[in-house]
Amino acid sequence: MKAVILAAGNSTRLAPFSDSRPKSMILISGELILERVLKQVREAGISEVCVVVGPKGEQIEEAFHFGKALGLKLSYQRQEAATGIGQALSLAQGFVGQDPEFLLLFGDCLASGNNVTHLLQQAQGRPRQNLAMITHPHLEGAYGNIYLGHDMKIQRLVEKPLVGERHSNYILGGSFLLQTPVFQTLAALHLDMVALYQDLISKGELEASLWEDEWIDISRPWHILDANRMIMSTWQQSIIPASAEIDPGVHLQGPVHLGEKVRISAGATLVGPCYIGDNCFIGHSTLIRDHSSIGPGSVIGYGTEVKNSVLFGHSTVGRLSYIGDSVIGEAAHLGSGAMTVNTNYCDQVFNLSLPEGEVNTGRTKLGAFLGDRCIIGAGHILKPGTLVAPGSVWPDHFTNPPAT
Repeated sequence: MKAVILAAGNSTRLAPFSDSRPKSMILISGELILERVLKQVREAGISEVCVVVGPKGEQIEEAFHFGKALGLKLSYQRQEAATGIGQALSLAQGFVGQDPEFLLLFGDCLASGNNVTHLLQQAQGRPRQNLAMITHPHLEGAYGNIYLGHDMKIQRLVEKPLVGERHSNYILGGSFLLQTPVFQTLAALHLDMVALYQDLISKGELEASLWEDEWIDISRPWHILDANRMIMSTWQQSIIPASAEIDPGVHLQGPVHLGEKVRISAGATLVGPCYIGDNCFIGHSTLIRDHSSIGPGSVIGYGTEVKNSVLFGHSTVGRLSYIGDSVIGEAAHLGSGAMTVNTNYCDQVFNLSLPEGEVNTGRTKLGAFLGDRCIIGAGHILKPGTLVAPGSVWPDHFTNPPAT
């Protein structure tokens, strides 16, 4: 069996991070999203994978090449324009060839365990069928609703539920085992993926595979924090390689995962679950709190606190700073005393004014979201929900002395 992974998505709703990378190339808990999906495919016993990439697809190809490092045989198809999921899937028809069935995965969806293995195990010993993983929505969002019959066949898909309409408890989870004739059906339906789902449902040819564990479709910047927490919640033990340098007086609590050649200075406290990537430097008397992921090559200065945040890597956070409930892009720089305010006095859920209108984040704690290569000078205080475009430069902020 072969697998097709759709990784061409580049949602503007994930800005500022989607401005400079495909969604599937976001680093969470020490792994790229697509890397985690590929490993799950390999663990499920599948070695041949076609990845459909978009305009920034060269990043994916440069990261994974032909898959040798992961024990896979990778090939690529490029979707030059955002012309829909159906068109993206159609590009893989030649790769699937004459195989009777294939695995279809969305490259920006994450599960707390290996949902690929779960899907294939459910298909064993049964007649060939089209099988769709369904799950419970982890976050509020515009998901299509799935309605089931008593035989676990999908009876109805409501792609865009109306306001006030009763919602089901299930949504599509982005993993499918499909029979190869779906390519012909898709072509006849003008490459409309939703129409393909509806056609299979109307014929009683789409069955459900229920995934009861956690699952998330990352579509907003703060969803990165939810995905990071979901993955880390499964960690039970610490990983500390021999190359890590840990000074006396460092306190480690809970599952802490360290990369190679990490240096942690005296007086630092790390509260797990947390992740520190390869070649990171953690300064004296720092506090890295639970559910923080600090990507490789980062420097965290003296006395800084990082709480429930994700740093993509190769970033610097100056001394005496506070990073809370925030996501920091790659190669960003925050000067000394930079603060991300992540709460309000009333402990209310944050609503953000975005280009498409008012958006309810569902979060009572919300920090800042800084794109790649940002420079935030010393002394800045960032209000909750601050979004900073890649490459932005904020000069150092100084308080002038009172006039004499």
